[in-house]
Amino acid sequence: MNLQQRYEWIESYLKGNLEGDSLLQFQEKLQNEPLFAEEVEQHRFFLETLNQHAERERLKAQMNVFHKDLEKHKAWVFYKHPIVQTFWKKHFPTMAVAASVAILTAIGVLWNARNLNNLENQQITYFQSLKKDLDAVKKRQSSLEEQNEKQDEPVVDHTATAFVISQNGYLLTNYHAVKDATAIYAEAKQDSVQRYKAVVFYKDEQRDLAILQITDTQFKGFNTLPYTFRYDPVDLGEEVFTLAYPREDLVYGKGEVASRTGFEGDSLEYQVSIPVNPGNSGGPLLDDKGFLVGIINRKHTKQEGAAFAIKAKYIKALVDSLEAHQKPEKPIILPKQSRLFTMKRPQQIKAIQNYIFELKVYGKEKK
Repeated sequence: MNLQQRYEWIESYLKGNLEGDSLLQFQEKLQNEPLFAEEVEQHRFFLETLNQHAERERLKAQMNVFHKDLEKHKAWVFYKHPIVQTFWKKHFPTMAVAASVAILTAIGVLWNARNLNNLENQQITYFQSLKKDLDAVKKRQSSLEEQNEKQDEPVVDHTATAFVISQNGYLLTNYHAVKDATAIYAEAKQDSVQRYKAVVFYKDEQRDLAILQITDTQFKGFNTLPYTFRYDPVDLGEEVFTLAYPREDLVYGKGEVASRTGFEGDSLEYQVSIPVNPGNSGGPLLDDKGFLVGIINRKHTKQEGAAFAIKAKYIKALVDSLEAHQKPEKPIILPKQSRLFTMKRPQQIKAIQNYIFELKVYGKEKK
């Protein structure tokens, strides 16, 4: 949802207008996301401030109307009547005291209102300053926690790439990239930093494929995947591209299908004219329309700028085999629709990038 919809959602909650699933969803987000809870509290304070200001303006407007009406209906003729003059002379001292008290009271109210407004402004300034200090403390605490986590982690042996194949936390990579791992962490560093612990859930050593499952307790699931698989054969010369982590940043590679078979005629693979490096293993191979046609698994050692990719149909066979033999509690549901085929390449990359992870594979414990 956009920013306006988000504020309307918060205001509906504060006004007590949310019901049913919408209310439960809001309360769950409020409970699980401290930053969102803080945002709701700030919005509540903002609305209360606006209401107080509006009430003061309403009272001011009423007073203006009263004074104008009084000026319009001054009854000087009535004042000259003998009875009125007698009454005026008799009760003037008492009325003067009452008027003085009323004037002093009005001045006191105005003075208090002015001081209240100044105090309110000071409170807002103090609240903003306090929020900045709190954010700084949170940032330092997060940095310290991250440093402590890194100190407790085993040594990084190597890196690879993996990509999401199911919304409920399953990633796909090469088996050779994770076969000796004592710990695996998956990181994505695009729109926001995501870092999850993962384990090898299912493997196929012969086809060099491995399915990873995110086991991190903070993981809540992925959004709908923007891509799907293409299982029919790719033609020679078709344009393909890949996204992977041969280094700390996500790297784009573009090329063409050079052969429908892999090394020494291996029917399991395609040969593609894309330069790859260590870390590219496990990266997705996509066609020009953004359909997944395979997974990069190795480079051609005797031919510069050539690599091999396992075909998508064998990925499907791996998942089918898992469903037939293990029947996991959380089934792997491969994406069935794509929204990439109408996009240009930069937009395709932006839509995909948050679903591609760098794998940090740990092979031995710290001494």
